[in-house]
Amino acid sequence: MGSDQLILNEFKTLYWVWKRGLPDWAAFLLLGFLVWLEDRTINKRIDNVVDEAIKEYEKVDPPTAVVSPPVYSESGSGFFDEMRLTAPWKAQEDPSDPP
Repeated sequence: MGSDQLILNEFKTLYWVWKRGLPDWAAFLLLGFLVWLEDRTINKRIDNVVDEAIKEYEKVDPPTAVVSPPVYSESGSGFFDEMRLTAPWKAQEDPSDPP
């Protein structure tokens, strides 16, 4: 057991430098921490690369709005006012229909 559980060379180097002079139990804890930290680092790098690729793609082919924005309406008087967001296709139907 050792740095073979680590993937990135920078974390392998950190492990070998930091474990010098540590007892086995402390080196084991250090390895566990570095494996956890390396996993989070790799995931963050992947997220950043994917986000950047999506931004670049959206510059070339911007997304189109698939759903129309909702229709806002208010009704009532005084204390019992009602605010409603309705789907555009539902707002075009007969207003006397019960919801």
